[in-house]
Parts: sequence; structure tokens; C-alpha cells
Amino acid sequence: MSASKKRHHKPQALFWIALSFLVLAAFTGGASRIDTPGLVLLKPAAVLLCGLAAVTLRRSQMESYRWIFLGFGAIMVVSLLQLIPLPPVLWRSLPGRDELARVDTIAGISGAWRPLTLTPMNGWHAFTALFVPLAMLLLAVQLDRRDLQRLLPVVLVLAGISGLIGLLQVVGGGSESLYLYRGTNNGTAAGLFANRNHAALLLAMMFPMLAAWAMTGNDGKDRTRHWLRSATAVAAGVVLLPMILVTGSRSGLLLCVPGLLAAVGMFAYWSPDHGVVGRHRRLIVAGGVMTIGALLLGLLSLYLSKGDAIRRLTSTSSGSEFRVDIWTTSLKLFWKYFPVGSGIGSFVEAYQVIEPYYQLNATFRNHAHLDFLEIGICLGVPGVVILIGGAIAYVRRSYRVWTARADTGDTIRFARMASIAIAMIAAASIVDYPMRTPFMMCIAVLLSLWLAQTDQPMATTSHRRHRDAAEN
Repeated sequence: MSASKKRHHKPQALFWIALSFLVLAAFTGGASRIDTPGLVLLKPAAVLLCGLAAVTLRRSQMESYRWIFLGFGAIMVVSLLQLIPLPPVLWRSLPGRDELARVDTIAGISGAWRPLTLTPMNGWHAFTALFVPLAMLLLAVQLDRRDLQRLLPVVLVLAGISGLIGLLQVVGGGSESLYLYRGTNNGTAAGLFANRNHAALLLAMMFPMLAAWAMTGNDGKDRTRHWLRSATAVAAGVVLLPMILVTGSRSGLLLCVPGLLAAVGMFAYWSPDHGVVGRHRRLIVAGGVMTIGALLLGLLSLYLSKGDAIRRLTSTSSGSEFRVDIWTTSLKLFWKYFPVGSGIGSFVEAYQVIEPYYQLNATFRNHAHLDFLEIGICLGVPGVVILIGGAIAYVRRSYRVWTARADTGDTIRFARMASIAIAMIAAASIVDYPMRTPFMMCIAVLLSLWLAQTDQPMATTSHRRHRDAAEN
């Protein structure tokens, strides 16, 4: 296939469906609450698309990403098993059910069959929420490599829109009409999310994403296109700095440092010009841009009224103590329901059972603010095993990606970018819960596929049809 034909390769129909669903998730799935109005539209759409994608899905496509399917399948199976009603004798023998068993006895319903999860209704909401990333997975695995990579600009545009909305939210003085979700902290730059930390994380992830996009398709022949994309990526990266600052997110500000360093490294070394002098020149240029951006960040923190991230980072607030208190109580919660867990979707109610009196106030603890610990609390040992398995798979894949040749094309650049972005999500999950939002789950699915696609050959739609026909 000639270079011109490759450049003008038309996307598949499933690409446009996946794109539309990603946009829908961005505008309706930015919150973790089960009563988010947008889920009334997003969840049914996800279930319908799962059915549509299942019709066209081939076994070979599942085998190509078998570890992702195995991990996701394990999550769904464990979650579903927790929703099956159990005999009273078996349920009462589970750890941590003593208080509820006594309440059942007093109420005269001690013979009721109950599922493992303490909150069946919330459990079903949590289980059905898994269909959102499942729909993205089933759609995206059927795209060829080029179409899968075409979804990166879509993510970048949506992240940019989120940042711009965040700026408007701050400039608008916290007007409720600028926020998509109730319960959002008015006056903060939450963008398309209900939590400013999640908005800042996505903006920080844009640094390596922009670097990967800038280098996509640069084979050294079209230098004008190469430098135009590079200049656009650098300009967008400079704009990202004040956007992250305006969010007032300390975790977002901290994560922008490794994100920016990773982008500089990708931009400096992974390019069409492999000369040593050229690399050093690009490294100097990229380092200069990073220095200018850092100076801009400092000036904005001094002169703009919304340098909240810097002020919150350097000030001694009760935020850290608040999280430590939650972690201490959550750790007790983990051992209370060990080894089976309190059940999917049950953290709020389970926490309230042992919540210390000094934490009682008009609010409630919606999450553990340490997602790995919350997974252990709700899913027990099975959840921890799945988490460890996913971490091992990530490390093994990332090792292969980072030890491969540095000039092996777009696929390796996407894989390395995905490795960095997933690590940023994991780091944010130490103090927060970004993966509890459907939109971020969809992005995580795409990152996982970009990371795993390194072993997959380029296949056009016609090639896949011939191969599937041969298999059948």
C-alpha cells in the first residue's frame, strides 16, 4: 500500500461508533455517584453497544488481547457472584455480618436470603456500571491498529474541552449552570468531572499523549508535518500548565511533573531524525520549553488569584489528616470483612458501621481515597488477587515495551505513552479514586489496548474478513 493510501485510510464504521460512545461517556460519565442523571442514558447505551459489538466480535480478536479479557472477565464474575442470594446459615457465617444478623433477628426476618454484598441495590448499580468500559473494550478490539490510534486525538480534544470548561467554571465564579453534576465543589475547575482531582489527572496525562500524537506517522519524509505537529503539541503543553494550576489539585500538580518529563523524553528521542546532534538539539529545545513552562507556572501562582494548587501544596491543611483518618479506619474495615469483603458498592454503608465519632458530621465518606485499599475492602481476597495479577501483567508488558528498540514506529510510541499514563492513574489512585468514573474507565481501556497492541500485526478490515472466513 502506498504512503498516500495509508495516509487516507478511511476509518471503519465501528470507529465512529466507538468515538460517539467515548464522547457520550465524557459528558455523562464524569462522576462516581450511582445517582448521576447521565447514567440513565449512558448505561443503557453501553448495554446495547455490548450486544452490537458481540455480534461482530471474532475469537481471534479476543485472543489477541486475551489477558485484558481474562482480567475484565474476572472482575465481572467476582462482582456478579457477590449479588447471588445466599442461604441464611451461610450468610451469617461470613465475617462482619454480626451486626446485621442481630438486626434481622430483632426485625423477625432472620430467615431472609441475602447476597454477599451488604448493599444489594448499590451492588447492582456497580455491576451494571462495568458495562460502560466493557462496551468500549468490545468496540475498540475490533478496530485495526490505525483506527485504534485515531482515538487518541479524540481523547486529547475531550481533555482539552474539559480544561476549557474548568477555566470557565472558575471565571464564572462558581455558577451552577457551568457544572455537569450536582455535588461538585462550586468555584473549582472540575471540567467534565465532578471531582477536580480527576480533571487535573486527565490534563496531566495529556503531556505524554501529546508527545505520542506529535510523533505519530512521522517517518522522516514529511518534515513539515512533523514540525507542525511538534509545535502544536508544545504549544498545547504550555497551555496545560495554567489549566492544571487553576484546578487547585495538589495531586494533579504533582503528577504533571512526571507527565511533562515523559513528554520531553519522548519528544527528544523518538523522532525521525536519529542523529546524535539532532537528538541533543531537540533535548535542549524541549528542556528549554519545560523551563519556560515552569517559570510560567511560578508566575501564575504568584499573580493569578487561582493558584490554589501551589497554595494547597505548600500549606498545612487538614486534607492530609483527613485522608490518614479515613485510611486508618478503612484498614480496620478491610480486616473486619476479610477475606470475602463487604461486597461491591458497599463501602459507604460498611464504613458507617465503624465510623469513629470524631468523624461524624454533615457529610459522608464516599470512598476510601485509596482505591487499592477500597478494592480489598469490597471484593476481599479475590479483588486483591485480580489487582496483583493486573499489576504483574502491566509490569511485564511495560518491561517488554521499554526494552524494545526505540525507533520501531508508532505502535511502540503508543505503548510507551500508555505505560506512562497507566502509571499516572495508579499513582493518583493512591490518594483518590479516578477509576470510579465511567469516562476514566473508558480511557483506561484504550490505554490498556494501546499498551497491549505491540504484538499485534497491522490488519485492515479486508484482511480480517479473509482471516475470519478461513477460521470459520
